[in-house]
Amino acid sequence: MGSRWALIVAALALASTPGRTAERISVAVNRLSAGAPLYIAVDKGLFAAEGLDVSLTHLASSQEIGLAVASGSVPYGVTAVTAGIYTLAGKGGLKMIAGGYEECPGFAGVAIVANRAAYERGLRTSADLAGKKIAITAVGSGSHNQLVRLARKYGFKYEDMQLQPLQTLANEVSAVTGGKVDAAPVPATLAKQLEDSGAGKIIAWMGEEVPTQFGGAFASSRTIAARRDMTIRFIRAYVNAITAYDRAFQRRGPDGKLVRGEGYDDLIEIIARYTGEARTSLESALPYFDPYARLQIKDLTEQIDVYKSLKLVEPGLNVEAVVDTSFVPAGRAP
Repeated sequence: MGSRWALIVAALALASTPGRTAERISVAVNRLSAGAPLYIAVDKGLFAAEGLDVSLTHLASSQEIGLAVASGSVPYGVTAVTAGIYTLAGKGGLKMIAGGYEECPGFAGVAIVANRAAYERGLRTSADLAGKKIAITAVGSGSHNQLVRLARKYGFKYEDMQLQPLQTLANEVSAVTGGKVDAAPVPATLAKQLEDSGAGKIIAWMGEEVPTQFGGAFASSRTIAARRDMTIRFIRAYVNAITAYDRAFQRRGPDGKLVRGEGYDDLIEIIARYTGEARTSLESALPYFDPYARLQIKDLTEQIDVYKSLKLVEPGLNVEAVVDTSFVPAGRAP
C-alpha cells in the first residue's frame, strides 16, 4: 500500500504544468467551519499554485450542493454526507473523491444538547434519549444517521425517539430554547451558545459516541472523466490545505491536550472571515480533518446500511457506487 501511494503522489506531482492559464471554477460549500480547507486553499494561494482560479458558491444545504455538482452547475462541492447525497451518487450523479470533516473523539463537532427542563427531569446521557422529542434538520441528515447508530449502541429502538425535522439549525436552537423538544444535535458553536445562555445543557459529543465521516469533497462523474487533470490538481490543493489545518489545529502536547500549532493565528482568522463566526467561538469548535483526506470506507458502508434500514436509499446501493478511491487513500491512519 505504501509503495502504491508513493507512486500516486509522484504522479500527482508531475500533473501540474507551470505557466498555464488559470482555470476559473466555482466550488459549492456551506458557510461553516467544515469548509475550512477551501477557505485556506483560496486565501493562501494553494489553488492558484495548481493553476486554478477558485471562487466559492455558498449554498444553504447539502442537498443543494449535491444537486449543483450533479447538474454540472459547479464541478466540485464540499458538504455533509446525507441520504440525498447517497441517492445522487447511486444514480451516477456524483462521486465522493476525498474525505471531509469527521466526528472524532477529542474534537468538538456536533453536540447533543438537552433542553434545560428536560435535563433537570433526568435527560443526562445519550442512553436517556429513548422516548424523547429530538429535533433534527431533516430526515436523512447526517445527524439522523448518527442518532440511529446511537440507539443501537445503547440498546433501544430508534423508533422510540420522536424525531422532529425542523429544516434549519436556527429552528433547532429555537425549539430547544422554547422547550418544544427535549434535545437536539447541533454544531459546537451553537451548542455552547445554548449552554452559556442557560437554555440547554450539553450531554454528549457525537465524536465520542459515534465517530463518523460526516463530510467529503464531491465531483460529478462527468467532471472526473472529462477533467481528470483538473480534479487531481483540485484535490492536491485541498489536501495541502488540510495538511496546513492539521499543523495549526490538530497537534497535541505531551499531556495529550490540543496545542496551538504552526500558523494557528493566521488560519483561524481566515476561517473566521469566511464563515462570519467570531474567532472566540471557532477556537473551541474546530472540526477534525484526516490529514490526508482519507475515505473511511467502513464507516461510509455503515452509514449506507443505516439509510437502507430507514428505506431512505435504494436497497442495492453499495459504497463502490459512492466513492472514487483513485485520488486519496482509503481507511484509517495506521
